[in-house]
Amino acid sequence: MLKTLPYAALRTLEAVVRLRGFGRAAEELNVTQSAVSQHVKSLEEWLGHKLLHRHRPQIEPTETGARLADAVRSGFGMVESLCDDLRVAPMKRAPGLRIAAPPGFAYLWLLPRLLQFDELHPNTPVSLSTNPDSLDLRISDADAMICYSTGGFPDMHAERLLSETLAPVCTPEIANTLKTPADLAAHVILEDVHAVQTQQSNWDVWAKEVGIKLPHFKRKRRFGQANLVVQAAVDGLGIAMGRSPLVQGLMDEGKLVYPFPEAAASQFDYWFVCKHNALEGRSVKAFRNWLRDAGARANAG
Repeated sequence: MLKTLPYAALRTLEAVVRLRGFGRAAEELNVTQSAVSQHVKSLEEWLGHKLLHRHRPQIEPTETGARLADAVRSGFGMVESLCDDLRVAPMKRAPGLRIAAPPGFAYLWLLPRLLQFDELHPNTPVSLSTNPDSLDLRISDADAMICYSTGGFPDMHAERLLSETLAPVCTPEIANTLKTPADLAAHVILEDVHAVQTQQSNWDVWAKEVGIKLPHFKRKRRFGQANLVVQAAVDGLGIAMGRSPLVQGLMDEGKLVYPFPEAAASQFDYWFVCKHNALEGRSVKAFRNWLRDAGARANAG
């Protein structure tokens, strides 16, 4: 009889080790950072072994943690491979493309541009999913995914689509009250809970990269999705750390502005990811080529 193993916690550990951080794992798994931390803690208590070094500049596994993460990755990989072999006669599915993307990117970048693809390929309808399972490389049934990551997609075809810069954004009215970064202390700071890293938030990353000392933030509001953070900024509820692909359209419309000229390069990029054989399909290849062009135009802008 199989032992009752803590599969969710094991899966979480693998993500933390692979992505080197609680925040990045939370982003991928679409859960809160505290949930990720609790899963790992409960797994350590269940096993009776320390699995992570938490007090270093970057989360690193102990020797035991690395061995366990490798075993989890290998085990899930075998299950995925077997499931692929068993699906020799898949159920009938609707025609068209199934694309998965993180909610913020889907709503703020991809959806406004999809009409262009529809006009070029009217016989290839696209269904867009932001469900966490559709973004899980092990179990996703999507034809292709847009992943927000530092890279590393074993056994998958992956292409960097968009780079990202970080800089504060707010309404023009709020920007008029900001002369120096010290003035941020008088405003509400808007954050995405998944972007708050164990060691550094995006605000800390920006400040360190551009050489600015942040004041103490007295008031913060946190949201579960990046698009909610951006919408709160548009509504004048505070100041957000803008991620360039997600806010550029609103900047062009004048709804948001950069109150300070300094911008920092993000460690994350947006990637087009699919199985290698998926590119043999005409629809996936057409979508990939269209994304390349759209991404190139966005990067050039």
